[in-house]
Order: sequence, then structure tokens, then C-alpha cells
Amino acid sequence: MKKMFLLFLVFSTLFSCAHIIQRQARFINDEYAPYRLPGTSVIHGQAFLRTRGGDVKFAAGRTISLNPVTSYSTEWFELGIMQGNILSSPDPRIKPFNKTTIADGMGIFEFTDLPAGEYYVATAIIWEIPSQWGMRSTGGTVGAKTKVGPGQKVKIILTR
Repeated sequence: MKKMFLLFLVFSTLFSCAHIIQRQARFINDEYAPYRLPGTSVIHGQAFLRTRGGDVKFAAGRTISLNPVTSYSTEWFELGIMQGNILSSPDPRIKPFNKTTIADGMGIFEFTDLPAGEYYVATAIIWEIPSQWGMRSTGGTVGAKTKVGPGQKVKIILTR
């Protein structure tokens, strides 16, 4: 009986832990060179999800992330944002290039003073619903890839 309990404990511990995917892409300084200085471009948008019942859930008060498109950030976007995986800690050199803002009550956000280029924009939209065990979280992540030219203002919608 003791052996069975120990096996159960080991397997439940192994399978209850979130699997962290090790990043394979490398941070390449040259890919980030165009994004080192401020620019004159703006990315403006709104983030929301629609429930099965048709209700709209806005990204109100949620952090919106903006990342230049590089081989390094593409791995984060595809595996983390689009597929919902948990990735290992990012390379600390990425920090000056990642920008965040908080969406307003309607999920509207804006990034200003951006260098021209391509960007990933993403956020999580989470809300609670009642279940037989109390309230539980639901929702998901939304993201998009966009391109902005010098002095240009681009509008995007983050949803699925």
C-alpha cells in the first residue's frame, strides 16, 4: 500500500506541474538594431474576446505587450501566445525592446514613439465564470503581427 501511495505521489507531482518549454531561438543583437531609438510611429488598437453566447469581454485593465518581430520574438509569439505554452525565462537583453501599456475599460490601447518596423502585439483576456466548484477563470490570449511605417498610425484589433 505504501508503494502504491508513493507511486501515486510521484506521478501526480510529475503530471500536475506545468511543462516549461525551453527556448530554442537565440537573441540576435543585429535584428534589434532598428528598434534601439525612439521613432514617430503609433500603434493603436482594441483587444476583446467574444463568448459563445455573444457577450464581448474587453481587455479592460490588462497589460498589452509589444515586441519587435525578430526570430527570437517569433518563437515567443508562436509558442507562447498562439499555442498557450509556458516558455523558459527570456534573455534579459530583450527587456529594453519590450513595451507594455494598460488597456482602458473598453480594451483600447496605444503605443507611441515607435521606430518604423514590424511588431507583435498581444495580451491575455481572462474573466471568471461560475462552476460547480465555485468561480473559475476562462478566456485566453490574443495577438497580432502588424507593420508600421515612419510617422504612420496603424489601428489593429486583437481578437479571435
